[in-house]
Amino acid sequence: MAAMRLPTLFIAGFALTFFTEVSAQSNLETTQLCVGDHAQVITAEVADTLTTRARGLMQRESLQPHHGMLFRYDSVRPGHNGFWMYQTLIPLDIAFIDSNHRIVRIMQMQPCTSIDPANCPSYRPGKEYQSALEMDFGYFQDVGIAVGDTLREAKNGSCAGTE
Repeated sequence: MAAMRLPTLFIAGFALTFFTEVSAQSNLETTQLCVGDHAQVITAEVADTLTTRARGLMQRESLQPHHGMLFRYDSVRPGHNGFWMYQTLIPLDIAFIDSNHRIVRIMQMQPCTSIDPANCPSYRPGKEYQSALEMDFGYFQDVGIAVGDTLREAKNGSCAGTE
């Protein structure tokens, strides 16, 4: 009887840890953003700690329309530092943003199916950046967002008059 309780307790503990992690990830602070002269507000979860940036959008099966994740850093990152798609289930667009809030590079990223993270490609912008915005695959092209556009916070849930 005691031997059967140990695996049950282990599984229950694992499940509690896993669901707590998933719940914590989906309860990240969000911000509303505007890009360039586009009227569409983007809602982005904010990843601004080592843990939230490392986890990113891993294990997400989808994103809501006009939703993504904003990765914020305290200092400028060199252009050879990049992102990977290990344990990420959906293809994504990424916009690398400099310290002046200007998009310096947009890339499209595919999920990495390898169980070994060392086999996953790294997506490097080749230019310094201080934040990055991940959105659904094709989002930036579909809405006309391009390199050189500027990112800013929405005012009262609107992009009107925020430039």
